[in-house]
Amino acid sequence: MVGCAENDPNLPRLKTLLSTMGSNIIPCGGPSLGLTGKLCNNYWSALITIANSETFNMALKSGMDPRVLHKIFRTSTAGNTNCEKMNPILGLSPDAPQRHRYKGGFKIQFMVKDFGLAMQMAEMNGATLAMGDAGMVLYSGAPNDPRCRDLDSKVVYRYLGGNEDWAEDFQ
Repeated sequence: MVGCAENDPNLPRLKTLLSTMGSNIIPCGGPSLGLTGKLCNNYWSALITIANSETFNMALKSGMDPRVLHKIFRTSTAGNTNCEKMNPILGLSPDAPQRHRYKGGFKIQFMVKDFGLAMQMAEMNGATLAMGDAGMVLYSGAPNDPRCRDLDSKVVYRYLGGNEDWAEDFQ
């Protein structure tokens, strides 16, 4: 996410430089809009993670095998990349940090920072965030829990009381 326009004469040089860090280089329109794109993406990803965590936790506590719900989501309107590739439920996304009990990945403390910056940006620009305060309470509390500190931000599932050993219940 780069703070320049698609027709900026410096874009080819920026792409060459930035390609050393990643392959998806997206011009966002002008100065500071790359940061806007990053904060919007992380805010949205954080909210999706909360929704995925709550939903799978609700299904498990109701007695539903999360693999069935995962299958439903893959073919229905609730499907999303975060659920598919970074699902907070151990075993549903083979390459997700949960495979290593949330070690590695984007630390919960970084999500608190980015989520807070996104909320500040929204306030500065007069944008209403209906879910921001509730999300911030959750993301601010998780790093203070010793079971969550320094772990991947998907650990909010654990913080919400999600069953990480669910597979034992669905042999």
